[in-house]
Amino acid sequence: MKVTGSAAKTVFYLRKINGQYPNWRLKYKLKCKSTENELSHWLECSAIKKDQPVAIIAREQFSGFGQNSKAWVSPKGGIWLSAAYPIFSKEFTSQIFSLSLGIKICEMLSQENINVFLKWPNDIFVGSKKLIGFLPRVITRGKEINYVRIGLGMNVLNHTPLEGISLSKILKTKNINQYYWTAKVLKAFHDSIECNKKKEYVIKSANRYLTKRFLPSGFCPNTWKIKDIDSNGNLRIQNQTEQKIIRRF
Repeated sequence: MKVTGSAAKTVFYLRKINGQYPNWRLKYKLKCKSTENELSHWLECSAIKKDQPVAIIAREQFSGFGQNSKAWVSPKGGIWLSAAYPIFSKEFTSQIFSLSLGIKICEMLSQENINVFLKWPNDIFVGSKKLIGFLPRVITRGKEINYVRIGLGMNVLNHTPLEGISLSKILKTKNINQYYWTAKVLKAFHDSIECNKKKEYVIKSANRYLTKRFLPSGFCPNTWKIKDIDSNGNLRIQNQTEQKIIRRF
């Protein structure tokens, strides 16, 4: 199938940094309500195939949502995408999927000399400000995992709320190729699947990138402290007398 336009530009960089495999199917939208809705509709109409992940990228979303259905501000200039990756296996470890993606994004940015942190379970921070948020999901059929999917937002050239930061502000330039960065995000997604069997590496890397500045909602920072991420991908917090385990799901 011939790929044209924006999708072709992203595919060019994908092949440059990741080779021919996997064979991504990409769609671009100038504007949409939500890439998550668009992806769900696409998968309903066209079943996902082995070795052929899919992604929808929007220039702008006007009704995006993130963790706990929070509004996801998605103006022009950012990377807003939803992607699905075929698994078709009972062996995939879903408990560490979010962490696998988080560390691969952190590694991707670290390679560009950007000092980033993982805010458990699914945000990427620079200092005290959010650069990337992602929402992972695992789709099963019986005991088999059919595919995994993510909704992801990355601030690139867009204006951000006070709690956010853009890539252009970090790099101090507006000369940023969004197709290149979209390809790098999709490669990180692919790499997170490839390292799923390396649980010890994933947990160790997640703890290396973990920021301990942000406690889960409802816990007082004067009393509670983040300890680490345990071997099952859960966050452990503690005070002077007890320890609690916070689970992703």
